[in-house]
Amino acid sequence: MSKESNKKNYRILIVDDDISFHKDIRQAPVFLQHYEFENAYDAKTLDKFLKSGVQFGLMVLDLVLEPTREHETPEKIKEKVETGLTRIKKIRAAWPNTPIVVATNHNILSIADKAINLGADAFLYKPEYNPEEWEKRFRRVIEDRALAQENEDLKQQFTPIQPPIAPFLGISPQIETIRQLLKVVADRPDLTVLITGETGVGKGVAARFLHYNSQTRRDKPFVTVDISNITPSLRESELFGAMKGAYTDAKTDKKGRLQMADDGILFLDEIGELDKDTQAKLLQFVQTKTIRPMGAEKDIQLDVHIVAATNKVLKEEVKNGNFRLDLYQRLKVFPIEIPPLRDRREDIEILLEHFLNVKSREFDKVFEPDVRHLLFKYDWVGNVRELENTVLSMKIQQEVRGLSLITFECLPEEIQELKRTAQSVFHIAPIKTVQADAPAEDGEAIGDVNEQQSLIMLQAIEKALIKKNGVKNDVAAELGWKSSDLVRYRIKTIHEKFPQLLSHFPEIRRRYKKLFV
Repeated sequence: MSKESNKKNYRILIVDDDISFHKDIRQAPVFLQHYEFENAYDAKTLDKFLKSGVQFGLMVLDLVLEPTREHETPEKIKEKVETGLTRIKKIRAAWPNTPIVVATNHNILSIADKAINLGADAFLYKPEYNPEEWEKRFRRVIEDRALAQENEDLKQQFTPIQPPIAPFLGISPQIETIRQLLKVVADRPDLTVLITGETGVGKGVAARFLHYNSQTRRDKPFVTVDISNITPSLRESELFGAMKGAYTDAKTDKKGRLQMADDGILFLDEIGELDKDTQAKLLQFVQTKTIRPMGAEKDIQLDVHIVAATNKVLKEEVKNGNFRLDLYQRLKVFPIEIPPLRDRREDIEILLEHFLNVKSREFDKVFEPDVRHLLFKYDWVGNVRELENTVLSMKIQQEVRGLSLITFECLPEEIQELKRTAQSVFHIAPIKTVQADAPAEDGEAIGDVNEQQSLIMLQAIEKALIKKNGVKNDVAAELGWKSSDLVRYRIKTIHEKFPQLLSHFPEIRRRYKKLFV
């Protein structure tokens, strides 16, 4: 089969007031075999086509749709051309994917640039008309536009979209990757998704993000079940439904959450709280996609994408006999772990922007400088949920106190303690008093303020480790911190920035040796 016989047929709309130009194209042998044509000789006819909804594979457009009179001034011709250029924008709005080739007698570079910038795909000069060359140009434009549209479709298919309500925010690489993973799995109901992470990291927000990014389920049900909020004796009927009379209080037929989620997504929050008997029934559904309500005689076939979440380590729950191994293996087909906020501090700023409804450049109009600094340094044990609640608390405190800015006094006690700890435990001097060449205890020069402060912090941790015989919870209490995790985090971040400092602290290296492997 020849290359020519593989060519597709395309419908072309020629928009030009010159009848002879229509004939030149329509009657050229190279166009006759593979193109069909429609004609528009004036702007009024063009408008009718635009409103008709008829689609074309290509439009050939003359910018001037009225005869040019003899002795017409250049200014008048330019005015007509400008009017023709405005039509490109109108055409592109009506037919966003239709290729537009401008064909005109006015071979002026500035006009060509304007036409392309307004949305035209090519610019041809009529006196240079050559049927074979023009046919190649037409086909290339058509194919390029089709390829561009295909690429755009693929991009949309794999580009996550933020829900307008409760967006899954973050600029850290971890969150960017998670959004991509959620987008990929959103239309794979065969892949059960298990979202893990500490309390408050946004597991429910991630599940809703997945639902919103599903092309097939976005407009279908999203049903949430918080297992921990359901009395154990009612979990089976709540999930799978029950027929009238199936148990004492079953006065009518009850539809279960799985059936409510048919064709959509069921989000099982706190899945680690599910009892063994209900785990067995859930496993059966995951395997067969069928349920049998309590008291029913027949199974019901469902199409439900299961997304589960927990802050427990299910692997440990399996070892301890609290969770079925077979269900765990089915749930973790596609595991996604959301890291705590303290491990992605770059996300704090965008979350503050969202909860305060301001841009970061306006933070100076919202916070006193020290307050903003403390919010970025705090470890957010409750993660995003704690941050959101803190913003609400600060705003109320600001309003009650009648302040123009959020001050230190508006902060929760836990964050205020961060500043007191820095002043009383580490005795960090104000930056203006720190000397650039302040010596360390062994005589080495410490040439950076942050490095000097890190050294002071390591000295305090080393001293506390020795005093408390390495008991990490006691060390944290000695330093005025809530948990031993914070001690470990501080050592880890200092080691990443100033690894040379740790060589002077043998007790730290001994007690936290895994950090230095």
